[in-house]
Amino acid sequence: MQQRKPGRSLQVKVIDRVALILDIFAKRARTREGKLQVELAQHQYLLPRLAGQWSHLERLGGGIGTRGPGESQLETDRRLIENGFIVSVREVYKVSQQRYLYRQRRQKSGIPIIALVGLHQRR
Repeated sequence: MQQRKPGRSLQVKVIDRVALILDIFAKRARTREGKLQVELAQHQYLLPRLAGQWSHLERLGGGIGTRGPGESQLETDRRLIENGFIVSVREVYKVSQQRYLYRQRRQKSGIPIIALVGLHQRR
């Protein structure tokens, strides 16, 4: 409610600190795992904040290929976000498993692993 009232009166989008941080991370994520983790965090953040966003819509009737009778936009959005959350969790798990397998393969290979620290590229 504290976000919606100033946004309505000023006619601008008002976001809190967590949303700002998630937006920054989403813009800067480069790896597949990083993007998936940000997506997962955004789903977790959005789910409890859905209430009241669709108060301007009335309950919609059913039909073939549409939402069931009486299913509100809030319920539809909640279902979509929960499904996205489940998909994101599975994808993050798959990527972490792949990283684990690659790490094991590197360790078994016997090739020494080195890291360059402080390397600066000129542009």
